[in-house]
Amino acid sequence: MQHDGILTVTKIFEFAYAHRLPSYAGKCAHLHGHTGKLEVEVAGLAGSASYPGIVVDFHDLKAMLAPILEEIDHRCLDDVLNAPAYAGWAEAHLPRVRHENGSEVFAATAENMVLWLLHRLRTLYPQLDVRRLRWWESGTSHAEWRQA
Repeated sequence: MQHDGILTVTKIFEFAYAHRLPSYAGKCAHLHGHTGKLEVEVAGLAGSASYPGIVVDFHDLKAMLAPILEEIDHRCLDDVLNAPAYAGWAEAHLPRVRHENGSEVFAATAENMVLWLLHRLRTLYPQLDVRRLRWWESGTSHAEWRQA
């Protein structure tokens, strides 16, 4: 049977993290923590997984995100985003902000982190058809990337 549209599945992940926004005029200039939530939506053909009618097994999607979550769970995201391993990518894709000590750094905003997440997924799983990512900073605030 033919269906119009795109078939997607979404998996939600929760984790804890800390960050601060250097030289920011507000409360977020101070180190603080969040219980974050990620929504990862992928598309595909039902039956392209190992079982008819499944786009991707939720268990497999959980396993795919495990190494990425390990990088951010109970971590200071300022350290993650400014790590040498991501320097080239961050330089090409993110704006710099001036730290109070005069250096320039990449701020771990929800917007920057959702782009970092997209980079990590595309690097580790180039075959994965990612359609939408949501980085929830709180129960009422999120940043979202979605395929145009």
